[in-house]
Amino acid sequence: MNQNKLAVPEVDSFMNEFKEEYAQEFGVHHSIQEQDAKAKDMTKSMLKKANKQAKSEE
Repeated sequence: MNQNKLAVPEVDSFMNEFKEEYAQEFGVHHSIQEQDAKAKDMTKSMLKKANKQAKSEE
């Protein structure tokens, strides 16, 4: 028996759900939509900073 495999197939989905809940509780897990939104916000703020810097250098 491969020691990396779980003995009961149903436990796999339970373990995945448990890991997700645990990660969310500690703030390390975000959905794809949340990650995309954060990346979009970060990009917008970086562009604003770059534009402000470019204007101040003129």
